[in-house]
Amino acid sequence: MTNKNIIRNFVNQYRKPFNTETIAELTGIETKSVRQSIRTLLANKEIKCISIQDKLYVCSNRYQSQVGFNQKGKWNYNTQVAEEILNILDTRQYRSIREIASDYGKSRQLVFVYLEALASIGMVGINTSGYKVLSKERILKLGTYIQPGILGKMRIESGIKPKPWMRKTAASAY
Repeated sequence: MTNKNIIRNFVNQYRKPFNTETIAELTGIETKSVRQSIRTLLANKEIKCISIQDKLYVCSNRYQSQVGFNQKGKWNYNTQVAEEILNILDTRQYRSIREIASDYGKSRQLVFVYLEALASIGMVGINTSGYKVLSKERILKLGTYIQPGILGKMRIESGIKPKPWMRKTAASAY
């Protein structure tokens, strides 16, 4: 394992603010090498400086913003999850929540709740080819207003027809 990898692992796991001396003491790596790695990490925005005077740094993903509005049961909406879902929607056209959930690797319920919240604030829409991203600007309003059933209404308005139900026949029941 290289010094850069050791320092990157340290930065991602250390929960307190740190400086070059802290990293050097706890990892056993020379201060000069640590300073070079910190410059690289700052350039890649993996860490951020919280005190210029004391030269203190923290990991960039340490403080993930969560929106504390409990509009849908006990859901607390995480803006990072919403951004990930929006990025997935940008990759290709999805016609169902099941497809999105399988590509995202999370439950259909989570994807549905987030899509409903995103559609309620006008960030996600539905057209004849499927779900689409309308905007990425109002992400901080996530969860402030939830319009129940908005996805069903949008599907009807877009003209997407529901898949036909398969009837069970006496022969297929056995």
